[in-house]
Amino acid sequence: MAVQLLVQQKGPLPIKVTFNSLTSGPVYLEVNGTVWSQSANQMLGIKIGVDGTPAGTAQIFSNGASTHRAVVPAYIALKLDQGQHTLTLDNDANTVSDFNDLYTAVIHY
Repeated sequence: MAVQLLVQQKGPLPIKVTFNSLTSGPVYLEVNGTVWSQSANQMLGIKIGVDGTPAGTAQIFSNGASTHRAVVPAYIALKLDQGQHTLTLDNDANTVSDFNDLYTAVIHY
């Protein structure tokens, strides 16, 4: 199975990248990263968009405030046409990101 690296960088969010899909057809987009909140007991997340359309969210519940948390990796089934696309990662509600947070996104063909 081929893997295409789309993002591997520090925050803060939002992060927007363009990429070329290597084929037309079904793929899985995997998104990992870290986030935090200024308040305790919050659902935190990374909003994921593809070509301007919401595709999903990678989330984690945080009991503590001001602690960076790794989200549960999101695996999103997509059907892409071969050619150029845009991936956007952004803060979900109650979520903060900064230069201490890291993000990775890959496509599994």
